[in-house]
Amino acid sequence: MTAGAGPATRSGPAGPLRIAIIEDHQLLTSALSAALTADGHTVEAPALTTAEEVREVLGRLAPAVVLLDLDLGAFGRGESLLSTLTDLGARVLVVSGTNEDWRVGRCLASGAWGWVHKSADFDVLLDALLRAGAGQEVLDPAERDRLLRAWREQREVMSEAGAPFERLTRREAMVLARLMEGVPVERIASESYVSVATVRTQVRAILMKLGVSSQLEAVARANRAGWSPAHP
Repeated sequence: MTAGAGPATRSGPAGPLRIAIIEDHQLLTSALSAALTADGHTVEAPALTTAEEVREVLGRLAPAVVLLDLDLGAFGRGESLLSTLTDLGARVLVVSGTNEDWRVGRCLASGAWGWVHKSADFDVLLDALLRAGAGQEVLDPAERDRLLRAWREQREVMSEAGAPFERLTRREAMVLARLMEGVPVERIASESYVSVATVRTQVRAILMKLGVSSQLEAVARANRAGWSPAHP
């Protein structure tokens, strides 16, 4: 993502916005924060530590609009935060370099306001963020329809791949979701007020039901199937 040569000509909100940036590229985050703050907006870029801490920051800020990168490095996939953001009433602008149209389509079907490819110029991204904040359309209707259609087609494929996940108990599904967020077994046990041995037993049950031999394989299979508790 490159910065434009000069100031952008933007349409956008009439007044200042509360904006959250969830992005693992510090340079882009800093550039966006500087530009938006200069325009009088309140900007928060929560540290990508744990999903709970990010959600806590977002809950306090109650942002009107959020820039959400779908690929957050070691933190994991941005999709895991989408339902929290939409529940807060925020308009979510997804940014990603993915070539998997269905991933973007799934976000749109789950309430994301729009999408900008990560190769877009800086001013294009900034304009889209402000347009989203103003409640203006970001995506061409034909492009939105194409992305949603890609998700519907992929969902049919995933329904077969996701069959093993339907055998997970509610507790096992929760444990797998936490593993996908990078949370270690010991912390899952502490948060759930159960022993580490209990969680390890649940992990073994997950591995058996998914037909894999390690936690990494279980997480990889869940990601390939597009599974999460919100999208089983």
